[in-house]
Amino acid sequence: MTRTSLVALRGAALGAGLAACAAIAPAQRIASALAKRGDTSDFATRAVRYRLVQEQLETSYITVLGGGGNIEKLFFEADVAPHFSAGWSRWALVVTSKIVLRMRNDSTHSAPIRTPSYMPRIAAYWWGPFRGGDDHGEFLSFTISHHSNGQAGPFFFANTTTPNTFDGSFSTNFVELAYHRVFKLGDDRGVGWARLGLRMHVPIDEDPELRSGSGENQYGRYRLLLSTLSRRLLPLVPRIPFVLQFDYFYILDGRFQGHRFLSADRLGVSGTLNLAFRTEALLGAFVNGYVGQDYYNIWYKQRLKVVRVGVSVQSVTSFHSPP
Repeated sequence: MTRTSLVALRGAALGAGLAACAAIAPAQRIASALAKRGDTSDFATRAVRYRLVQEQLETSYITVLGGGGNIEKLFFEADVAPHFSAGWSRWALVVTSKIVLRMRNDSTHSAPIRTPSYMPRIAAYWWGPFRGGDDHGEFLSFTISHHSNGQAGPFFFANTTTPNTFDGSFSTNFVELAYHRVFKLGDDRGVGWARLGLRMHVPIDEDPELRSGSGENQYGRYRLLLSTLSRRLLPLVPRIPFVLQFDYFYILDGRFQGHRFLSADRLGVSGTLNLAFRTEALLGAFVNGYVGQDYYNIWYKQRLKVVRVGVSVQSVTSFHSPP
């Protein structure tokens, strides 16, 4: 294993440990109550709306190997995404320090973690214009995000148009506007979320190869986003809540890697089932299936078809809550 891999692995382990520790205190106030049978939380109140924003934030995870499908051989993939939030009477702010790592099981026998994805973001959530009700709520979000791999090599391998997945530079930034609706799920007192959004990558501090005029190397500047998430108690084991989430995106660019505008190759679909063994921190096991553009920085021209399992935990640290 190389020195770089050791440093990255130690950093990932430390980050995951800190995420797990950070998840405990705030999650005790936001996680389990909304999924309990008989909960009477009023979704129109400021405090509950803030909790609903926190509840739908992504979890950190680590997979068992790489999974089945066309993904390369891995020891693991880790997504470390701790959230730091603050809420006021009409809006909330969430800062996320996200890193995605893949430890390869390749012929070098050094277990390299090559070109990690650095994906920090800041998101503002605003529920001011929506009145809501005792069983539903609405809010808008605006996100600014960065995505790079920390490398400085040429974008393509020498004398080719193949992205340099060894040390090629990858950098892009995007803004995203989304509408969210959250609601109670009938008599079971589960909770559901739905999100519809539009993402636009902006030409600021971006590798120009990602915007090729011919479209052959196009990353996908414009994306339509749709997500649904539901959290319920498990019918056969009522003390264990489960989370079912589906995420979809469609690339709207006029030219995209030679694909027609109406093409399955522009579509990405992810489905995740998570069983939370520790409800306060949403610590549990998950199974995920994903089909779509590879989300791992400069590997974006690969189309993944993969199923994997692993362990996940939600990390939310709150510095201020609405009265």
